[in-house]
Amino acid sequence: MSTRVASATVARYPLGKELSWFPRNPTLEDVKNQADLVKGRPVSLLYRVLTMIELSDVDGAVELARLSVLKDVRRRHDTILICNAVIGAMCQGKRYEEGIALFHYFFNENNIVPNIASFNHVIKAFCELGRVDDALQLYRHAARFGADKETFSLLTQALVHAYGDREAGFFVGLSRSLIKTDDWTPMLIEIRGRLDQMNAEDADDYFHKYRLQYDDLVDSAGVFKSIATIFVEYWFKHGNEEKAMECYSSIRPWESLPATTGNTLLRILLAHGKGVEAGALFEVKAKDLFHTMLAKHKRFDSETINIMVDHWFEIGEFNKAMETFNESQQGRKKMVRCYSNMIARLCERGMMSEAEGLFEDMCSDKDLSPPPDVSIFRSMVNGYVRAGRVNDAIKTSNKLAVLKLRKVSIYED
Repeated sequence: MSTRVASATVARYPLGKELSWFPRNPTLEDVKNQADLVKGRPVSLLYRVLTMIELSDVDGAVELARLSVLKDVRRRHDTILICNAVIGAMCQGKRYEEGIALFHYFFNENNIVPNIASFNHVIKAFCELGRVDDALQLYRHAARFGADKETFSLLTQALVHAYGDREAGFFVGLSRSLIKTDDWTPMLIEIRGRLDQMNAEDADDYFHKYRLQYDDLVDSAGVFKSIATIFVEYWFKHGNEEKAMECYSSIRPWESLPATTGNTLLRILLAHGKGVEAGALFEVKAKDLFHTMLAKHKRFDSETINIMVDHWFEIGEFNKAMETFNESQQGRKKMVRCYSNMIARLCERGMMSEAEGLFEDMCSDKDLSPPPDVSIFRSMVNGYVRAGRVNDAIKTSNKLAVLKLRKVSIYED
C-alpha cells in the first residue's frame, strides 16, 4: 500500500479533499506472482476477494482486488462487484477514508466505470463523517447512474441531521419524481426529523393530518402504518403512553402489516416494556403482534423471529427463546439467519449441546441455501473455546477451512 497523497479534488468524481492513503497499482512482479488468480480461472478472483472479506481479512481482500485494474480483468462483468465489495467492506468496518480512497483508485485513477452501488457506499461514508456537502457534490455525478431509494434515503437522513427538515424536503420530492417504485423512506425520514423539532400539541395535529391524508387510501404500500409507527415511538419517548397506544391502535388491518413496519413496532414495544410499570402489558402486545405476523405468509421475515428470540435471551427466558425459535421453523423452509442468530445466542451463554444440535441440523441439510457461513462457524469456535473444548474448536475451524478452500478453487466452465 502507498501513503502518497492523491488529488481527489480535481478528479472525474470529486471527493472533497486530498487523500492521505492510496493503494498502489499492481507491479509486474505482482502480476507474475498472482497469475494463477487470473489466467484460466476467471471467476476465482471475485470468489477469493469475497472469501477474504468473509474471513475478516479486508486488507488481504484489497491486495487481491487491486488486480481488477489489469487489462485482462477489468473488462469482465464482475470487475465492478470486486471493486464494490472491498469499498463496502472498508465502509462497513468504519474505515471510511480508506473506502473513499479505494473509490478514487478504481474509478478516478484507473477509469473503471462505477455503478450506483459504488456511489452509495461513498455517499454513506461522507454522511457518517459529517461531510454532507461532499456527499451532495458526489450525488451530482451519481445521478446519471440512476440514483435509487438508498441514495435518496442516505441524503435525506444526512440533511435532516445537518440542516433540518426544510432542506431534506427537496430530496423527498425529487425521490418521489425519479423513483418509479413506491418507496416512502425519504418521506418517513423527513417526518421523523420534523417531529423531533415539534412540541406535543403540534405533533398531535401533525399525526391527524397524515391520518386524514393516507388512512382512507388503499394502503397497499403500508404508508400510513409506517407513519403511525413513527408517532408511536415519538410518544413513548416523550412519556405519553396514552397517545402512543392511540397511534398504535390506528394501525389496521394487522393482517396487511409489512414485515419491516411490524419489526419496528416489535422493537418499540419490547424496548418500552423494560423498566416501566406497565411493562408486562407491552410484552403481551408484542407477543400478540408477533403471532399475528407469523400467521401470515410474507408478513414476517428472519428479523421478526430474531427480535423475539433476542428479547427472551436478554431477560434470561431461555426456554421461551427455544420455543419461539422452534415454533417459527415448524412447517417452513429453514431460515438460515434464524439458525445463525440462535446458535450465536446459545454459544454466548455456554449452551453448547443445544447449539451443536442446531449446527449439525444445518450442516446435514443438503438443500439449505445459503449454506452455513463464516459467522456460524465463528460462533461455534468461540463457544467451544469458552467452554474449554479446544479440540472441538480446532475440528470446527478445520471444517470451515475445507469449505472455504472448495469455494475459492472453483473454475468457470
